[in-house]
Amino acid sequence: MSTRTAFHPYAWTLWLAAGMTAALVTRNPLYLLILLTAAGFLYAVLLRRAQNQQEDAAQGSPLAWRVIVRLALFLWAFTILFNALTVHVGDHVLFSLPSSWPVIGGPITLEAVIYGFITGLNFVSLILLFAIYNSVLGPHTILRMIPGFAYQAGVAISIAISFAPQTVIAWSEIREAQRLRGHKVKGLRDTLPLFVSLLSYGLDRAIRLAESMDARGFGGRILVADARERWLIRLSAVLGLMLLLGGLVAKSYYRSLPWAGLGLLIAGALLLGFSLWRGGRRVKRSRYRRWLWRPRDTMLAAGSGALLAAVLLLSWLRPMTLFYYPYPPYDILPDFNILPGLLFLLPLLPALLLPPVEKPTA
Repeated sequence: MSTRTAFHPYAWTLWLAAGMTAALVTRNPLYLLILLTAAGFLYAVLLRRAQNQQEDAAQGSPLAWRVIVRLALFLWAFTILFNALTVHVGDHVLFSLPSSWPVIGGPITLEAVIYGFITGLNFVSLILLFAIYNSVLGPHTILRMIPGFAYQAGVAISIAISFAPQTVIAWSEIREAQRLRGHKVKGLRDTLPLFVSLLSYGLDRAIRLAESMDARGFGGRILVADARERWLIRLSAVLGLMLLLGGLVAKSYYRSLPWAGLGLLIAGALLLGFSLWRGGRRVKRSRYRRWLWRPRDTMLAAGSGALLAAVLLLSWLRPMTLFYYPYPPYDILPDFNILPGLLFLLPLLPALLLPPVEKPTA
């Protein structure tokens, strides 16, 4: 069974939401390292399966995202170095640079190194989770999951998602063709033909995409709403936005009534969602193949939902559990609780639930 059909796309979407929420909410490096380790192991498993199944990198497999992941690791190292050289705050001084040096002159502290490490850790975790999600689903599946009211934005999102791996693949193919022709890159000026070829490849791909969408009648099956339907959509949208604004004001200025602000936010979100749902009903779609929901999808959704709920509850009820700040007056050593640590291992769940690899037939 292919990795793309191993889990339901909505189960993968819940997995992504849980993982990204966990990476964004906490700044504790221990929890983030556990999350990154789980995501890295899952990515390695998916990469190994893609190699065994001889998947094409051009179809958005994990093979197409290796360069992006490596670039994220490089930016992680750069973030640590940049923060250490530009922020001269902290009690634990590692060494000092001459104060006459602009910007970087002064003490290099352990706190600045740790803060840069945590910032890069957040960034790499998000990139890795995003790479896993896009490699197992691909832009076509993501476009299919976009609600009807946002189908035009969904096309732009799917094109933007596929741009990076497609550019990396095109770069590799152009470099291989040039090497076969005996072309050697000796300097920066020799890379100019590469960028010209990449530009022509991108333009050609955009033209082919526009022609294929026009041939399939994209955007041509939108029903015209009557006056009553239009007023219902507009009124619910306006009321929803007003309730959201009122909820934000209540939570900001009337903190003695926290549940009132939360109630207004929930009501506004429901009304706005109703407006978008009614507007999306005008877009007619065809379903040629239904997605199957299997028991392993239930297990993945349950584990991801548990992580998402736990992280949100901890950030709401006990925010100091996930809080960490290395600079004074806070302690430089992060706190660690075994239960949240185990919860941050849940993104590893797909690697444990994946079905056996089917060997390609000759």
